[in-house]
Amino acid sequence: MSKTKPTLQAGKMPRVAVLVDTSTEWGRDLIRGITSYAQHHGPWQLQVEPRGRDNMLQLPSQWKGDGMIARVSNPKIAADLQSRHVPVINISGIELEGYSFPRVAIDYDATAKLASEHFKARGFQRFAYVGPLHYSYIEKHADAFQDQIGADVATLERFHYIHESMGSEKWRKQRARIESWLQQLEKPIAVFAWGTSASCQLLDACWCMNIQVPDDVAVLAGAEDALIAQTTVPPMSAVLNPSKQMGYRAAERLANLISGGSDSGTEDRIAPIEIVTRQSTDILAIKDPELSKAVRFLRENVFTELTVAKVAASVPMSVRSLQVKFRDAFGHPPLAEIHRLRVARVKELLASTDLPVASIAQATGFGTAAYMATMFRRQTGMTPLQFRLETRLR
Repeated sequence: MSKTKPTLQAGKMPRVAVLVDTSTEWGRDLIRGITSYAQHHGPWQLQVEPRGRDNMLQLPSQWKGDGMIARVSNPKIAADLQSRHVPVINISGIELEGYSFPRVAIDYDATAKLASEHFKARGFQRFAYVGPLHYSYIEKHADAFQDQIGADVATLERFHYIHESMGSEKWRKQRARIESWLQQLEKPIAVFAWGTSASCQLLDACWCMNIQVPDDVAVLAGAEDALIAQTTVPPMSAVLNPSKQMGYRAAERLANLISGGSDSGTEDRIAPIEIVTRQSTDILAIKDPELSKAVRFLRENVFTELTVAKVAASVPMSVRSLQVKFRDAFGHPPLAEIHRLRVARVKELLASTDLPVASIAQATGFGTAAYMATMFRRQTGMTPLQFRLETRLR
């Protein structure tokens, strides 16, 4: 365990540099988490420069401050930050040899599990992963997705994607590779993409090639950007990442170091909140027509006073037959699927709205706040209010 000497004079406002891009929702939400901590425990003097993800985020040589929160993405940035001799918290998953700043990052195993469950609940048997696989941490993310989909399905198809400017020759060549790859894939297939850029490219390529989304290719983005998601055809499903919590936790650890406290140097891995489902994955790839009809009825009515008997009657089929078919296809009974979908919606509403808990219980089919809290705790290990506190940082 390392010990950092106090760097702040008594009564002085900490000056903190935040080296994070402001062009993505991920970066802006992370900064919101940092400012939330500073407003509640500060004040801090924050230094944030509006920049894109690919711009070099670097402080002037004469900069004087008390600490930094940064996306440490390459050795040049890492060396510069280390030379400043002030506490640094890294919020990037990129692993750089020779540098070991305290890190707060997304739990990639939990993200892979969430994506796998999302696709399996829709009946997919073939899967693919798209992202910049030259980064070791992204390759590990793809490996985690492979582990989650299991050995009983076909080998995970992978495509090495690099973000390029649309006006460049490299972009044109990569686009040709994407189209060739999509053409060769056995369909229907579920594609999990790293970030927003790759997902946009995939959806645009499918549209240009007359590939049906989500019927033939379902696309899930690894990071939510509500504005960009509404520009794609069809609108893009995405993982709602814990960016605000990451920023808050990074600020919390930095404050401790600035005040002279110690830090174990361990990695904080924060799980994603939920998946925001839009039309790019809103499909059922289930061959059994009776089961497909039952699952569609379940999904369309899950936030009403739904029972397993009502689901069975919609086909119609016996409750026993529905239970058997559901377990064979999904590994759990239909009631568990009802609870899973409801809790997923509860998470989204708790994280993104100010609705009272009682109103959320009514809106998601649980009826009462007490029943919702019981089922929510059973799946998440915390109460709805605890979850809201962690995700909203209020």
